Amino acid sequence: MFKDTVMTEEKRKSIRGLIYAVVSSATFGLVPLFAIPALKAGVSVNSVVFYRFAISALLVGLVLLARRESFRIAKRQLPVIAGFALLYAATSFLLTQSYLYIPSGLATTLHFLYPVLVTILMVVLFKERLSVPVAVATLLALGGIYLLSGSNGSEVNPTGMALALTTVLTYASYIVGLNRSSIGRIDSLKLTFYILSTGSLFFLVNLLVRGEGLAPIPSWKSGIDLFMLALVPTLISNLTLILAVKHIGSTTTAVLGCMEPLTAVIMGILFLGESCSRVQAWGIGIILVAVTTVIVARNPEELKKVWQRAPRWFRKGSSRMRR
Repeated sequence: MFKDTVMTEEKRKSIRGLIYAVVSSATFGLVPLFAIPALKAGVSVNSVVFYRFAISALLVGLVLLARRESFRIAKRQLPVIAGFALLYAATSFLLTQSYLYIPSGLATTLHFLYPVLVTILMVVLFKERLSVPVAVATLLALGGIYLLSGSNGSEVNPTGMALALTTVLTYASYIVGLNRSSIGRIDSLKLTFYILSTGSLFFLVNLLVRGEGLAPIPSWKSGIDLFMLALVPTLISNLTLILAVKHIGSTTTAVLGCMEPLTAVIMGILFLGESCSRVQAWGIGIILVAVTTVIVARNPEELKKVWQRAPRWFRKGSSRMRR
């Protein structure tokens, strides 16, 4: 009885982790939707990333105050948090900067190489066992991302490529570190606050050192874009990322990051008037297969129960399709 209860709780934790990972990657894919309009409106990259982190930190701080949570952390944890904040801030800055040189779809595609590096780091440094389904899902996801990029090779700027590729290292290090560092045991909301607030301090110092000054927000529309950039692909994305890593580990969380470019393509079609080619449609399908592979691999028994509860007509139709 006790064993069944423990196993049930582990399964629930795994399912919650999968949901957190999908939400994190899907919301992170909205960065271009909110960042590019602000950049086009004349707000500099340094100011965009400062607004992004500062507003996010303010929102999390208000939530912590409303919940009457303590902001106290151990002094020895401050340097570690600063290091993680630097990695996350560098990822945000470099990826946003790359949008000025290469299409956002290509930048996102290059950024998505980070699951490969996460997998390599976990296997080589921490001797993590790589399951066959996760390895297959990683390859499928990379293939899907390649098709989704839709790049014809005519807009390849070496500076933009270098900036996007550097985010592979910074983001992979951030995810692996969250999984293996002691700060992963800090309350998720509090950790999110310190990472975002420390990141905003980095960008403020950067503005002061460069003598650039904080760019004013040119219009209410840009203000909404910056607020949404801070709320959705920053606060929500980072919080759910931390929760996902705590629940299902670095490797699975990274593989499910393939939702990022998928979200970017869908938002482009719905709101930016972009088209979806047949090749990109194949890429979307392959990514969905990759995500499904990870979910099935981690929760085969739970999914079997869902299948058994499905309507009889649905199960019969699926059986005919398999034949």
